[in-house]
Amino acid sequence: WGWMVAVALVTYLAVRGEKIQLPEQENPAELKPALFFGALYAAVTLGVAAARDTLGTTALYGVAVLSGLHDMDAITLSTARLVDEGRLESDTAWRLILVAMLSNLGAKLAIVAILGQRRLLAWSAALFSVAAAGIAILIAFWP
Repeated sequence: WGWMVAVALVTYLAVRGEKIQLPEQENPAELKPALFFGALYAAVTLGVAAARDTLGTTALYGVAVLSGLHDMDAITLSTARLVDEGRLESDTAWRLILVAMLSNLGAKLAIVAILGQRRLLAWSAALFSVAAAGIAILIAFWP
């Protein structure tokens, strides 16, 4: 994890003098986001179970990609529950979570590209590519 500290330190030193405008804070206890997460969790759980039962474990990677585009919690909780119930191997579960993480990083980078400034995109792309490379290496080469 030493390289992560080095990357964080370099990033901090490069941008520490910049002024930023924080967005206005919203009420974190609103019902609408909680209901949305509940619906998303139910959809991902249903998608994981249906894909595994009808198409096998290979189809779960597609569900992980789609789930990761929005959120990591639903796919993580769904796969953990399936492993706990003995319906999914742990080797497949951690790979699914990492695939969802790659998808999530890609979605966040797309948001930065659309809403952010060019300099933020450059920094984000550089840092995200390091994380994505590490995830891809883990998925490809871990036994």
